[in-house]
Order: sequence, then C-alpha cells, then structure tokens
Amino acid sequence: MARRTLMHVGPSVGNLDVQISSVVPDVGFASPEFVGWMANALEGARYVMGVSRNYSSFVLPYSGTGAMESVTSLLRKGERVLVASNGVFGDRWEGILSRYPVRYKFLRSEPGKAVSVQEIDRELQNGYDVFITTHVETSTGVRMPIEEVSKVVRDRVSLIVVDGVASVGGEAVSAEDWKVDVFFTASQKAVGAQPGTSLMVCSGRAMERLGGESMAPFYLDLRNWKPIMDGMETGIGGYFATPPVGAVASLSRAMDLIRNEGMKERVRRHERVASIIREGVEEMGLRVLAEEGLRSNTVTAVLLDREGAGEIVKRSMELGIEFATGPHPALRDRYFRIGHMGWVQEKDAFAALSVLRRVVS
Repeated sequence: MARRTLMHVGPSVGNLDVQISSVVPDVGFASPEFVGWMANALEGARYVMGVSRNYSSFVLPYSGTGAMESVTSLLRKGERVLVASNGVFGDRWEGILSRYPVRYKFLRSEPGKAVSVQEIDRELQNGYDVFITTHVETSTGVRMPIEEVSKVVRDRVSLIVVDGVASVGGEAVSAEDWKVDVFFTASQKAVGAQPGTSLMVCSGRAMERLGGESMAPFYLDLRNWKPIMDGMETGIGGYFATPPVGAVASLSRAMDLIRNEGMKERVRRHERVASIIREGVEEMGLRVLAEEGLRSNTVTAVLLDREGAGEIVKRSMELGIEFATGPHPALRDRYFRIGHMGWVQEKDAFAALSVLRRVVS
C-alpha cells in the first residue's frame, strides 16, 4: 500500500509512538501493566474534558456510537428529552432514543448552521428533563457554543449530555465549569489513539441516576462498568467483558503525550492548522460549509458548486492524501470533509492543500 497522509475525520494523522504502543503481546487485562494503562487513561479522560475527580471517568470498549447509547443508562422511563442537532451525527440520537420509552423532540439546523440558543430557550419552555447536543458535528464541521448553551439550559433540565467525539483533544473543553453532566468522546479522533474505545465523564448528578431502574442494553449499561473503572483507579483489576488491551495501551500513551504538550498548546496547534486549511480552501474559490463563528478546530467541510466531491476524494487519495466524503443527505456528493485533528501539524495542512489544488484545478 502506498503511503498517504490521513486527513480524514477520524482516525486522522497518526503518531508512530502511540501506534507502536498498541502492540503488547502477552499482556492480559488482569496484568498490572494493563491496570496502570487503564488508570492513566481514566485520569487522562478527565484532563482532556476539563473535569476534576468530582466526575466519574469511563474508558469503554466500544465506539462513540456505543457511548451515545450508554447514555440510556442515565435516562428514566417517560422522561422528556430535547436534542439540538446540527447534522447527521446529532440526528443519530433519534435512532437510539426511538428504541426506548422516552419522549423526545429534535431541533435541527440547516447544513453549516447551528441550532440557536434562542431556539433552545424557547423550546425549553415546554418542559424537558434531559438536554442533548453535539460539540462539533462531524458531518458539517459546525462547533456548538456549549458554554453559552449550558447557561440557558442548566437550571431547566436534570441532565445535560454533550457528544464531544469530534472535539475533545482539539477544542477547549471545560465540562465541569460549563456544568455539563455527561461529556464523551472516542479514542481515534482528536485524542489521537487507536480506534476501539470511548471515553466518558459523568457528574455526581448523573451518577445518582445509576441507582434507579436501567433501560440500557446489558453490555452498554454503565452500572456494569462502574465497579471495573473504580477498581482500575485504585490499582485493582476487574472483569465485566474483555477490554481491547492494545487499544487501551495506545490510549494511555496518547494521554502521556497530550499532557506533555499541554491542552492549551494543543488547542492552539489545532487552531493554527484549521486556519491554514480554511484559508487555503477559500483561496481556491471553494466554500467552507460552516458559517463564520461556528467553524471547528478539527473538521472543515468543503462545499462545491456542483456534484463531484466523491471524485475529488478519490483522486486526492491517489495522490497520497485521504479526505472524507460528506454524509449529509441534503448535500450528497456536493461536499467533502478535511479532518485536521490529533497529531496533525502545519506541514500536513500544506501537503493536503497542495494535492487539493492540483485535483480541483
């Protein structure tokens, strides 16, 4: 296979040290090495999501979608749930919530826009128990102003849930200061580890809900994972289901490197790369889908004036740069996405733009 640069929306540009760390023959999930990796990853999850040990931390052996459905561990029958969705992955909550005995309503935005704080404020007057939204919508590159939204929502619902799959590790996140109850992400995106795990932090308010009746599927029920996580943090191994040992080792190493870099500098690096990408795209006469003020550090969706996005992605891959196609049904084959997250550097952005310029010219 020819070498290429992965400017995808996750996994994205890799780090060889992190990737090699996942190769751990003859290390089991009960070994002291694994327990140490897991404890490090659990504390790292708190660091990248901006919470203290007042929040419970989880490293779970499934993707971001699994983390989404694990939230049903915290819901109660008959509750009213308001979802503010800015795209395809926000809409995924409907596929999850429709399987459970809760009542839900969606506020949706046009591609490239975000549901406004004013819309959320008005709808909350109808009374809801839970509010769910997405920090960075992977399908459009739109970043929701979570701090601003939380100020409007906090005193009017029992639970605030934020999907940070495409933001954590590349955006400033202060879940505790923002008074968000549940924040989660996945290992393969801006955190920059191997795919296979999701990370979640839950406030005391959220954890109190684990005491009631569970609606969650057995494997995804946080009640079953909480004792394992608690044990790992105190140096005691445990078992509910077999964890992905190599993926956790990779995640632990990624957390070491993230701490070494520091989250402030890591966010600044993502901002610099995102700015290079957007400026380069616009210089080619292409349009960034997300509106000004809503553009993320981690994903840029590029809109064309005609169909042909799939061909651009194909030809770019042949030249050594892998972008992502655009899944939003309203813009089928009219846009593609550039991922700039994790270990991405300015040189990766310039290489990607060079190939893109050649393909679209």
